[in-house]
Amino acid sequence: MRRNLVGLALLVTAVAHTPATANVALLLFDGETGKTFAGCLNCNRFDEAAVCNKFGDYGSKFSEKSIWNQFGQFGSKFETNSPWNKFGEGLRVVDAQGNYYGRFTISMIGRSRLKLVEQIVAAHEAVESLDQLQEMLCGG
Repeated sequence: MRRNLVGLALLVTAVAHTPATANVALLLFDGETGKTFAGCLNCNRFDEAAVCNKFGDYGSKFSEKSIWNQFGQFGSKFETNSPWNKFGEGLRVVDAQGNYYGRFTISMIGRSRLKLVEQIVAAHEAVESLDQLQEMLCGG
């Protein structure tokens, strides 16, 4: 099991930096109005907007704005906007020009077909907690 998780972590990391997504910042916005920013899915982990910046508003597991906060508006599996709610809308994925890439959600309805989103969803199914998933996606 551990070997499979390590392999999956390497795959998610590789997909996050593929040419199709490497040069386009994938920005997350709430699924209802599309006005509330929820972070950048594939930005460098030192970027203040990155979901992988553990010290930033969008990457800290303690921030209300973070997808990693299991009690927050974007991290709780009970919130409509959370990507982790299997019945919710998840978050809208757009680029800086407003091009829409579907939704970042574990739900099948409207889910983005971006490889990064597909790999994160697959990794979510393989791990037991958001902490583990964050570690896989973002590293230490």
